[in-house]
Amino acid sequence: MIVSPHVLGGPGKTPPSDQFRFAQIGVGGQGARDVRRMIHAGGTPVALCDVDVQRAGKTFCQHPDVERFTDYRVMLDEFDKEFDAVVISTPDHTHAAIGLAAMRHGKHVYLQCPMARTFDEVQRLQTAAAESGLAVQVGNQGHSSLHMRAFQDFVQRGVLGEIQSVHCWTDRPEWPQGMATTPVSTSPPISLDWDLWLGPVADRPFCKGYLPVAWRGWWDFGTGALGDMGCHLLDPAFTALRLKLPRTVTADCETAASISYPVWSQVQMEFDATDVCPKGLKLTWDDGGKQPETPTIIADETTGEPGFSAGGSGCMIVGDKMTLVGSTLANESDQMPQIVAVASDDDSELAAARQAARERAEQLSAEGSKTSKSHYERWIQAAREGKSDALASDLQTAGTMTQASLLGCIATRFPGQALRWDEAKQQFAGSDEANSFLSFEPREGHSFEA
Repeated sequence: MIVSPHVLGGPGKTPPSDQFRFAQIGVGGQGARDVRRMIHAGGTPVALCDVDVQRAGKTFCQHPDVERFTDYRVMLDEFDKEFDAVVISTPDHTHAAIGLAAMRHGKHVYLQCPMARTFDEVQRLQTAAAESGLAVQVGNQGHSSLHMRAFQDFVQRGVLGEIQSVHCWTDRPEWPQGMATTPVSTSPPISLDWDLWLGPVADRPFCKGYLPVAWRGWWDFGTGALGDMGCHLLDPAFTALRLKLPRTVTADCETAASISYPVWSQVQMEFDATDVCPKGLKLTWDDGGKQPETPTIIADETTGEPGFSAGGSGCMIVGDKMTLVGSTLANESDQMPQIVAVASDDDSELAAARQAARERAEQLSAEGSKTSKSHYERWIQAAREGKSDALASDLQTAGTMTQASLLGCIATRFPGQALRWDEAKQQFAGSDEANSFLSFEPREGHSFEA
Protein backbone atom coordinates (compact mmCIF):
# COMPACT_ATOMS: atom_id res chain seq x y z
CA MET A 1 0.00 0.00 0.00
CA ILE A 2 1.31 3.46 -0.94
CA VAL A 3 0.50 6.11 1.64
CA SER A 4 0.63 9.82 0.82
CA PRO A 5 3.35 11.69 2.78
CA HIS A 6 0.81 14.06 4.38
CA VAL A 7 -0.61 11.10 6.31
CA LEU A 8 2.72 10.41 7.98
CA GLY A 9 4.64 12.34 10.57
CA GLY A 10 8.39 12.01 10.78
CA PRO A 11 11.48 14.14 11.33
CA GLY A 12 10.87 17.78 10.48
CA LYS A 13 7.20 17.20 9.67
CA THR A 14 4.15 18.37 11.59
CA PRO A 15 2.21 15.41 13.00
CA PRO A 16 -1.13 14.93 11.21
CA SER A 17 -3.05 15.64 14.41
CA ASP A 18 -1.51 19.13 14.55
CA GLN A 19 -1.99 20.03 10.90
CA PHE A 20 -4.71 22.25 9.52
CA ARG A 21 -5.53 20.22 6.45
CA PHE A 22 -7.31 21.96 3.61
CA ALA A 23 -8.57 21.10 0.15
CA GLN A 24 -8.24 23.77 -2.52
CA ILE A 25 -10.83 24.04 -5.30
CA GLY A 26 -9.59 26.15 -8.19
CA VAL A 27 -5.78 26.28 -8.23
CA GLY A 28 -4.97 28.43 -11.27
CA GLY A 29 -4.73 32.23 -11.14
CA GLN A 30 -6.12 33.47 -7.82
CA GLY A 31 -6.29 29.88 -6.60
CA ALA A 32 -2.53 29.44 -7.02
CA ARG A 33 -1.97 32.52 -4.87
CA ASP A 34 -4.41 31.24 -2.26
CA VAL A 35 -2.58 27.91 -2.00
CA ARG A 36 0.70 29.70 -1.33
CA ARG A 37 -0.82 32.06 1.21
CA MET A 38 -2.64 29.28 3.05
CA ILE A 39 0.60 27.31 3.35
CA HIS A 40 2.40 30.43 4.59
CA ALA A 41 -0.40 30.90 7.15
CA GLY A 42 0.14 27.38 8.50
CA GLY A 43 -2.19 25.26 6.40
CA THR A 44 -1.34 21.90 4.85
CA PRO A 45 -2.85 21.15 1.41
CA VAL A 46 -4.02 17.54 1.10
CA ALA A 47 -6.22 17.82 -2.01
CA LEU A 48 -6.17 20.06 -5.10
CA CYS A 49 -9.15 20.26 -7.44
CA ASP A 50 -9.43 22.01 -10.79
CA VAL A 51 -11.49 21.49 -13.95
CA ASP A 52 -8.57 22.55 -16.18
CA VAL A 53 -5.46 20.43 -15.65
CA GLN A 54 -3.35 22.67 -17.88
CA ARG A 55 -4.19 25.92 -16.06
CA ALA A 56 -3.69 24.08 -12.77
CA GLY A 57 -0.51 22.39 -13.98
CA LYS A 58 2.00 24.65 -12.27
CA THR A 59 0.34 24.26 -8.87
CA PHE A 60 -0.04 20.51 -9.39
CA CYS A 61 3.68 20.23 -10.15
CA GLN A 62 4.62 22.27 -7.08
CA HIS A 63 2.74 19.77 -4.90
CA PRO A 64 3.33 16.37 -6.53
CA ASP A 65 2.35 14.37 -3.42
CA VAL A 66 -1.02 16.07 -2.93
CA GLU A 67 -4.14 14.27 -4.17
CA ARG A 68 -5.68 15.70 -7.37
CA PHE A 69 -9.31 15.91 -8.42
CA THR A 70 -11.31 17.38 -11.27
CA ASP A 71 -14.81 17.21 -9.74
CA TYR A 72 -15.25 18.80 -6.30
CA ARG A 73 -18.25 16.57 -5.64
CA VAL A 74 -16.13 13.44 -6.03
CA MET A 75 -13.49 14.95 -3.76
CA LEU A 76 -16.05 15.71 -1.05
CA ASP A 77 -17.74 12.33 -1.31
CA GLU A 78 -14.65 10.14 -1.45
CA PHE A 79 -11.87 12.06 0.31
CA ASP A 80 -13.53 14.32 2.87
CA LYS A 81 -12.17 12.43 5.88
CA GLU A 82 -8.69 13.70 4.94
CA PHE A 83 -9.23 17.45 5.38
CA ASP A 84 -10.77 19.95 7.77
CA ALA A 85 -11.58 22.83 5.47
CA VAL A 86 -12.12 23.89 1.88
CA VAL A 87 -10.69 26.92 0.09
CA ILE A 88 -12.77 28.01 -2.92
CA SER A 89 -11.07 30.09 -5.62
CA THR A 90 -13.32 29.37 -8.58
CA PRO A 91 -15.35 31.70 -10.87
CA ASP A 92 -18.25 33.53 -9.21
CA HIS A 93 -21.05 31.38 -10.65
CA THR A 94 -19.81 28.26 -8.80
CA HIS A 95 -19.15 29.78 -5.36
CA ALA A 96 -22.51 29.03 -3.76
CA ALA A 97 -22.87 25.46 -5.03
CA ILE A 98 -19.37 24.52 -3.86
CA GLY A 99 -19.54 26.43 -0.57
CA LEU A 100 -22.88 24.90 0.41
CA ALA A 101 -21.68 21.43 -0.56
CA ALA A 102 -18.58 21.87 1.61
CA MET A 103 -20.71 22.96 4.57
CA ARG A 104 -22.99 19.95 4.07
CA HIS A 105 -19.84 17.88 4.60
CA GLY A 106 -19.05 19.80 7.79
CA LYS A 107 -16.09 21.70 6.37
CA HIS A 108 -14.90 25.16 7.28
CA VAL A 109 -14.87 27.37 4.18
CA TYR A 110 -12.64 30.14 2.86
CA LEU A 111 -14.58 31.66 -0.04
CA GLN A 112 -13.00 34.07 -2.45
CA CYS A 113 -15.07 37.15 -3.08
CA PRO A 114 -17.57 38.02 -4.25
CA MET A 115 -19.41 35.46 -2.14
CA ALA A 116 -21.72 34.50 -4.99
CA ARG A 117 -23.28 35.68 -8.24
CA THR A 118 -26.84 36.34 -7.03
CA PHE A 119 -28.53 37.87 -3.99
CA ASP A 120 -30.28 34.61 -3.09
CA GLU A 121 -27.07 32.57 -3.17
CA VAL A 122 -25.44 34.97 -0.71
CA GLN A 123 -28.46 34.64 1.57
CA ARG A 124 -28.20 30.84 1.46
CA LEU A 125 -24.49 30.95 2.32
CA GLN A 126 -25.11 33.31 5.24
CA THR A 127 -27.91 31.14 6.62
CA ALA A 128 -25.95 27.90 6.28
CA ALA A 129 -22.89 29.40 7.95
CA ALA A 130 -24.94 30.77 10.86
CA GLU A 131 -26.80 27.50 11.42
CA SER A 132 -23.74 25.25 11.09
CA GLY A 133 -21.38 27.22 13.32
CA LEU A 134 -18.59 26.55 10.80
CA ALA A 135 -15.89 29.14 10.16
CA VAL A 136 -16.87 30.61 6.80
CA GLN A 137 -14.56 33.43 5.76
CA VAL A 138 -14.83 35.73 2.74
CA GLY A 139 -11.60 36.50 0.89
CA ASN A 140 -11.64 40.29 1.17
CA GLN A 141 -8.07 40.25 2.49
CA GLY A 142 -7.83 44.00 2.95
CA HIS A 143 -10.30 43.69 5.82
CA SER A 144 -7.46 42.39 8.00
CA SER A 145 -5.10 45.20 6.98
CA LEU A 146 -3.89 48.27 8.80
CA HIS A 147 -5.88 50.26 6.23
CA MET A 148 -9.13 48.94 7.64
CA ARG A 149 -8.11 49.56 11.25
CA ALA A 150 -7.25 53.14 10.34
CA PHE A 151 -10.57 53.73 8.55
CA GLN A 152 -12.50 52.39 11.54
CA ASP A 153 -10.39 54.33 14.03
CA PHE A 154 -10.79 57.69 12.28
CA VAL A 155 -14.56 57.25 12.00
CA GLN A 156 -15.01 56.02 15.58
CA ARG A 157 -12.96 58.88 17.03
CA GLY A 158 -15.04 61.43 15.14
CA VAL A 159 -12.06 62.84 13.27
CA LEU A 160 -14.12 63.29 10.10
CA GLY A 161 -17.10 64.83 11.83
CA GLU A 162 -20.61 64.05 10.61
CA ILE A 163 -20.37 61.71 7.62
CA GLN A 164 -21.89 63.30 4.51
CA SER A 165 -21.21 60.87 1.65
CA VAL A 166 -19.04 58.02 0.42
CA HIS A 167 -17.38 57.54 -2.97
CA CYS A 168 -15.80 54.26 -4.13
CA TRP A 169 -14.20 53.66 -7.51
CA THR A 170 -12.06 51.32 -9.57
CA ASP A 171 -10.31 51.47 -12.93
CA ARG A 172 -11.52 47.96 -13.71
CA PRO A 173 -12.76 46.12 -15.73
CA GLU A 174 -9.48 44.73 -17.03
CA TRP A 175 -11.51 42.26 -19.11
CA PRO A 176 -14.00 42.84 -21.97
CA GLN A 177 -17.48 44.14 -21.12
CA GLY A 178 -20.32 45.62 -23.12
CA MET A 179 -20.64 42.63 -25.48
CA ALA A 180 -23.99 42.36 -27.26
CA THR A 181 -23.46 38.93 -28.80
CA THR A 182 -21.85 35.73 -27.63
CA PRO A 183 -18.51 34.78 -29.17
CA VAL A 184 -18.23 32.04 -31.77
CA SER A 185 -18.39 28.59 -30.21
CA THR A 186 -15.48 26.19 -30.60
CA SER A 187 -14.37 22.89 -29.16
CA PRO A 188 -13.02 23.22 -25.59
CA PRO A 189 -9.34 22.47 -25.03
CA ILE A 190 -8.64 18.85 -24.16
CA SER A 191 -7.33 19.89 -20.74
CA LEU A 192 -10.68 21.46 -19.72
CA ASP A 193 -13.81 19.72 -18.49
CA TRP A 194 -16.27 22.29 -19.84
CA ASP A 195 -19.33 20.70 -18.25
CA LEU A 196 -17.76 20.87 -14.79
CA TRP A 197 -16.62 24.46 -15.40
CA LEU A 198 -20.23 25.45 -16.14
CA GLY A 199 -21.28 23.93 -12.83
CA PRO A 200 -24.79 25.07 -11.87
CA VAL A 201 -25.52 27.29 -14.90
CA ALA A 202 -27.32 26.09 -18.02
CA ASP A 203 -25.41 24.08 -20.60
CA ARG A 204 -24.06 25.93 -23.64
CA PRO A 205 -21.22 25.58 -26.18
CA PHE A 206 -17.67 26.48 -25.18
CA CYS A 207 -16.41 29.88 -26.39
CA LYS A 208 -12.87 31.21 -26.18
CA GLY A 209 -14.34 34.57 -25.16
CA TYR A 210 -15.28 33.14 -21.76
CA LEU A 211 -11.87 31.94 -20.51
CA PRO A 212 -9.67 32.75 -18.73
CA VAL A 213 -10.71 35.76 -16.59
CA ALA A 214 -13.05 37.12 -19.30
CA TRP A 215 -15.94 35.26 -17.63
CA ARG A 216 -16.13 38.20 -15.20
CA GLY A 217 -17.77 40.35 -17.87
CA TRP A 218 -20.64 37.94 -18.64
CA TRP A 219 -23.86 38.00 -16.60
CA ASP A 220 -24.16 34.23 -16.40
CA PHE A 221 -20.69 33.74 -14.91
CA GLY A 222 -19.37 36.91 -13.27
CA THR A 223 -20.42 40.05 -11.46
CA GLY A 224 -18.58 42.72 -13.46
CA ALA A 225 -16.29 45.36 -12.01
CA LEU A 226 -18.68 46.23 -9.18
CA GLY A 227 -19.05 42.64 -8.00
CA ASP A 228 -15.35 41.94 -8.35
CA MET A 229 -14.01 45.04 -6.60
CA GLY A 230 -16.94 46.16 -4.47
CA CYS A 231 -16.19 43.51 -1.86
CA HIS A 232 -12.85 45.23 -1.31
CA LEU A 233 -13.49 48.91 -1.87
CA LEU A 234 -16.91 49.18 -0.22
CA ASP A 235 -15.59 47.42 2.89
CA PRO A 236 -14.50 50.54 4.83
CA ALA A 237 -17.95 52.10 4.40
CA PHE A 238 -19.97 49.03 5.32
CA THR A 239 -17.72 48.12 8.24
CA ALA A 240 -16.99 51.53 9.75
CA LEU A 241 -20.40 53.07 9.04
CA ARG A 242 -22.39 49.86 9.72
CA LEU A 243 -24.48 50.16 6.59
CA LYS A 244 -27.31 47.79 5.74
CA LEU A 245 -28.85 47.24 2.31
CA PRO A 246 -29.61 50.45 0.37
CA ARG A 247 -33.19 51.69 0.19
CA THR A 248 -32.75 52.84 -3.43
CA VAL A 249 -30.26 52.01 -6.18
CA THR A 250 -29.86 54.03 -9.39
CA ALA A 251 -27.35 53.40 -12.17
CA ASP A 252 -25.98 55.40 -15.05
CA CYS A 253 -23.98 53.40 -17.57
CA GLU A 254 -23.20 52.74 -21.17
CA THR A 255 -26.24 51.03 -22.71
CA ALA A 256 -26.54 47.75 -20.87
CA ALA A 257 -26.73 44.51 -22.84
CA SER A 258 -28.70 41.48 -21.78
CA ILE A 259 -25.71 39.15 -21.68
CA SER A 260 -22.80 41.25 -20.40
CA TYR A 261 -21.98 44.08 -18.02
CA PRO A 262 -21.58 47.64 -19.35
CA VAL A 263 -18.17 49.06 -20.18
CA TRP A 264 -18.55 51.63 -17.41
CA SER A 265 -21.10 52.40 -14.73
CA GLN A 266 -21.89 54.91 -12.01
CA VAL A 267 -24.17 53.59 -9.30
CA GLN A 268 -25.78 55.63 -6.53
CA MET A 269 -27.04 53.93 -3.39
CA GLU A 270 -29.08 55.71 -0.73
CA PHE A 271 -29.02 54.26 2.79
CA ASP A 272 -31.22 54.74 5.80
CA ALA A 273 -29.79 56.19 8.99
CA THR A 274 -27.42 54.23 11.19
CA ASP A 275 -26.02 55.15 14.59
CA VAL A 276 -22.88 56.36 12.78
CA CYS A 277 -24.81 58.21 10.05
CA PRO A 278 -27.96 59.52 11.75
CA LYS A 279 -29.10 61.41 8.64
CA GLY A 280 -28.65 58.51 6.25
CA LEU A 281 -26.05 58.39 3.53
CA LYS A 282 -25.50 58.46 -0.23
CA LEU A 283 -22.78 56.20 -1.64
CA THR A 284 -21.54 56.57 -5.22
CA TRP A 285 -19.70 53.83 -7.09
CA ASP A 286 -17.65 54.50 -10.26
CA ASP A 287 -15.93 52.00 -12.53
CA GLY A 288 -14.58 51.71 -16.05
CA GLY A 289 -12.38 54.80 -15.71
CA LYS A 290 -14.94 57.06 -14.03
CA GLN A 291 -13.75 58.76 -10.85
CA PRO A 292 -15.29 60.79 -8.02
CA GLU A 293 -15.45 64.53 -8.16
CA THR A 294 -13.36 66.67 -5.84
CA PRO A 295 -14.77 66.48 -2.28
CA THR A 296 -17.40 69.16 -1.76
CA ILE A 297 -15.91 70.35 1.52
CA ILE A 298 -12.68 71.43 -0.19
CA ALA A 299 -12.71 75.20 -0.28
CA ASP A 300 -11.36 75.60 -3.82
CA GLU A 301 -13.49 73.23 -5.89
CA THR A 302 -11.78 74.30 -9.12
CA THR A 303 -8.24 73.23 -8.33
CA GLY A 304 -8.75 70.90 -5.36
CA GLU A 305 -6.32 70.60 -2.50
CA PRO A 306 -2.66 69.97 -3.37
CA GLY A 307 -1.77 66.29 -3.27
CA PHE A 308 -5.25 64.90 -3.86
CA SER A 309 -5.43 62.23 -6.54
CA ALA A 310 -8.16 59.65 -6.87
CA GLY A 311 -5.81 57.02 -8.31
CA GLY A 312 -6.88 53.75 -9.87
CA SER A 313 -9.12 52.62 -7.02
CA GLY A 314 -10.15 53.71 -3.57
CA CYS A 315 -12.73 54.66 -0.99
CA MET A 316 -13.41 58.25 0.05
CA ILE A 317 -15.43 59.04 3.16
CA VAL A 318 -16.51 62.68 3.26
CA GLY A 319 -17.20 64.26 6.63
CA ASP A 320 -18.14 67.83 7.50
CA LYS A 321 -14.74 68.30 9.14
CA MET A 322 -12.38 66.22 7.02
CA THR A 323 -12.29 63.82 4.07
CA LEU A 324 -10.40 60.52 4.21
CA VAL A 325 -9.20 58.63 1.13
CA GLY A 326 -7.61 55.20 1.01
CA SER A 327 -7.88 51.68 -0.30
CA THR A 328 -8.26 48.29 1.35
CA LEU A 329 -6.92 46.41 -1.67
CA ALA A 330 -3.41 46.05 -0.28
CA ASN A 331 -1.47 46.33 2.95
CA GLU A 332 1.53 48.47 1.99
CA SER A 333 2.40 50.99 4.69
CA ASP A 334 2.81 53.80 2.13
CA GLN A 335 -0.80 53.42 1.01
CA MET A 336 -2.41 54.31 4.29
CA PRO A 337 -5.63 56.35 4.25
CA GLN A 338 -4.90 60.05 3.86
CA ILE A 339 -6.71 63.17 5.02
CA VAL A 340 -7.16 65.01 1.70
CA ALA A 341 -9.50 67.83 2.65
CA VAL A 342 -10.54 69.90 5.63
CA ALA A 343 -13.50 72.28 6.04
CA SER A 344 -11.22 75.27 5.83
CA ASP A 345 -9.24 77.21 3.25
CA ASP A 346 -6.21 77.25 5.60
CA ASP A 347 -3.45 75.06 4.12
CA SER A 348 -1.80 74.76 7.52
CA GLU A 349 -4.90 73.03 8.92
CA LEU A 350 -4.78 70.47 6.12
CA ALA A 351 -1.07 69.88 6.71
CA ALA A 352 -1.65 69.44 10.45
CA ALA A 353 -4.53 67.01 9.82
CA ARG A 354 -2.42 64.93 7.44
CA GLN A 355 0.45 64.79 9.90
CA ALA A 356 -1.87 63.74 12.72
CA ALA A 357 -3.32 61.01 10.49
CA ARG A 358 0.16 59.69 9.69
CA GLU A 359 1.13 59.64 13.35
CA ARG A 360 -2.08 57.84 14.30
CA ALA A 361 -1.49 55.28 11.53
CA GLU A 362 2.01 54.65 12.83
CA GLN A 363 0.60 54.22 16.33
CA LEU A 364 -2.00 51.72 15.10
CA SER A 365 0.69 49.85 13.21
CA ALA A 366 2.88 49.62 16.32
CA GLU A 367 -0.06 48.47 18.45
CA GLY A 368 -0.91 45.72 16.00
CA SER A 369 2.60 44.59 15.07
CA LYS A 370 2.70 41.82 17.67
CA THR A 371 -0.91 40.69 17.53
CA SER A 372 -2.09 41.28 13.98
CA LYS A 373 -2.44 38.27 11.71
CA SER A 374 -3.12 37.92 8.02
CA HIS A 375 -6.63 37.28 6.75
CA TYR A 376 -5.65 33.66 6.11
CA GLU A 377 -4.13 33.17 9.57
CA ARG A 378 -7.18 34.58 11.27
CA TRP A 379 -9.45 32.18 9.39
CA ILE A 380 -7.28 29.18 10.24
CA GLN A 381 -7.22 30.19 13.90
CA ALA A 382 -11.03 30.62 14.03
CA ALA A 383 -11.53 27.25 12.34
CA ARG A 384 -9.05 25.46 14.63
CA GLU A 385 -10.69 26.87 17.73
CA GLY A 386 -14.23 26.36 16.44
CA LYS A 387 -14.98 30.05 16.97
CA SER A 388 -16.96 31.23 13.99
CA ASP A 389 -17.68 34.49 15.83
CA ALA A 390 -13.94 35.27 15.82
CA LEU A 391 -13.65 35.51 12.03
CA ALA A 392 -11.81 38.48 10.58
CA SER A 393 -14.56 39.47 8.16
CA ASP A 394 -17.97 38.98 9.76
CA LEU A 395 -20.04 36.99 7.27
CA GLN A 396 -23.19 39.02 7.89
CA THR A 397 -21.40 42.31 7.13
CA ALA A 398 -19.52 40.83 4.18
CA GLY A 399 -22.73 39.25 2.91
CA THR A 400 -24.68 42.50 3.15
CA MET A 401 -21.89 44.32 1.32
CA THR A 402 -21.88 41.66 -1.39
CA GLN A 403 -25.66 41.81 -1.75
CA ALA A 404 -25.56 45.61 -2.04
CA SER A 405 -23.00 45.23 -4.84
CA LEU A 406 -25.24 42.72 -6.60
CA LEU A 407 -28.23 45.08 -6.33
CA GLY A 408 -26.03 47.68 -7.99
CA CYS A 409 -25.22 45.21 -10.74
CA ILE A 410 -28.92 44.65 -11.36
CA ALA A 411 -29.50 48.42 -11.50
CA THR A 412 -27.16 48.64 -14.52
CA ARG A 413 -29.80 46.68 -16.44
CA PHE A 414 -32.21 49.57 -15.85
CA PRO A 415 -30.15 52.76 -16.31
CA GLY A 416 -31.82 55.88 -15.02
CA GLN A 417 -34.44 54.01 -12.99
CA ALA A 418 -34.46 54.33 -9.21
CA LEU A 419 -34.99 50.79 -7.95
CA ARG A 420 -36.52 50.80 -4.46
CA TRP A 421 -35.63 47.94 -2.12
CA ASP A 422 -38.33 46.45 0.09
CA GLU A 423 -36.44 45.21 3.14
CA ALA A 424 -39.40 43.31 4.57
CA LYS A 425 -40.02 41.34 1.38
CA GLN A 426 -36.33 41.16 0.39
CA GLN A 427 -37.06 42.25 -3.16
CA PHE A 428 -37.41 45.34 -5.32
CA ALA A 429 -40.75 47.10 -4.99
CA GLY A 430 -42.88 47.04 -8.13
CA SER A 431 -40.33 45.52 -10.49
CA ASP A 432 -40.83 41.87 -11.30
CA GLU A 433 -38.20 42.10 -14.03
CA ALA A 434 -35.53 43.35 -11.63
CA ASN A 435 -36.53 40.72 -9.08
CA SER A 436 -36.01 37.99 -11.66
CA PHE A 437 -32.25 38.59 -11.39
CA LEU A 438 -32.11 38.05 -7.62
CA SER A 439 -31.87 34.26 -7.95
CA PHE A 440 -31.75 31.35 -10.37
CA GLU A 441 -32.31 27.61 -10.29
CA PRO A 442 -29.17 25.49 -10.61
CA ARG A 443 -29.26 22.76 -13.22
CA GLU A 444 -29.51 19.08 -12.32
CA GLY A 445 -26.48 17.68 -10.52
CA HIS A 446 -25.77 20.88 -8.58
CA SER A 447 -27.57 22.13 -5.49
CA PHE A 448 -28.08 25.31 -3.51
CA GLU A 449 -29.52 23.39 -0.57
CA ALA A 450 -27.81 23.91 2.77
